[in-house]
Amino acid sequence: MFEFGDVRFRPFEKEDLKVLHEWENDFEVVMYSRNYPMNFASMAQLEQQYEEWLKDEKQIHFLVELAESKEPIGIARLEQHAWANVKTADIGTYIGKKEFWGKGLGTQITVALLEMAFNQLNADRCEASSVEYNERAHKALVACGFKKSGVTRQSAFVNGRKWDRFYFDILRDEYLKIRLDLLKKTLGNKLEEYIKKHCTIKGY
Repeated sequence: MFEFGDVRFRPFEKEDLKVLHEWENDFEVVMYSRNYPMNFASMAQLEQQYEEWLKDEKQIHFLVELAESKEPIGIARLEQHAWANVKTADIGTYIGKKEFWGKGLGTQITVALLEMAFNQLNADRCEASSVEYNERAHKALVACGFKKSGVTRQSAFVNGRKWDRFYFDILRDEYLKIRLDLLKKTLGNKLEEYIKKHCTIKGY
C-alpha cells in the first residue's frame, strides 16, 4: 500500500476485474488509455490478462483509489527494464472514473509513480508515452518534469484518421532537481507526513 496525497496505490487483485471491465468497455476511457477504442475487453480476456500480469515479474500493476474514501478511480503500471546497464522505469496510468478527469489527480498519480521509480526502485530514467490527441496526459507529464523525447509517426488510427504517438522521459538527476517543488505542489499540507514516512530530503 502506498499513499500519496489524495490517492493511494494497492496491488491489483482479481476481484478488481469487475471495475476494470467497466472501464475497459467505456469508449471514451479506452480512447484515451489505449488509443484504439474499438478494442473492448470481455471478462474472460481480462482474467487471462490478470494471470499474465502475475507471471511478469518486471511489471507492477496497481489499483488507484481515493485515499480517504477508498473509491477505485483508475489503474497504474510500473515496468522495469535495463539495457546497457541503464535502469529504466516505464510508467502508464489512466483514470477510469471520468468524473475525476481534469482535477489534478493524474499529476498526483504521475509524481507518485516517479517517487516509486526513483526513490524505491533506484531507476536511472523514467519514460512514458501517449497518443497525439491526449493533451491532458501530455500536460501532466510536462508538469512533472518530463521532456518530449520522440515521436512514432501515424502509429495510431482512431476516429477515421492516423495519429502520432509521443514519447516522454525524465532522468534521475533532472527529477531530483525539481523533486521538492513537485512534492510541495502535489502534496500541500500532507508533505511533512509524506517526508517522515517515505524519504529524506535535504532541508527536512
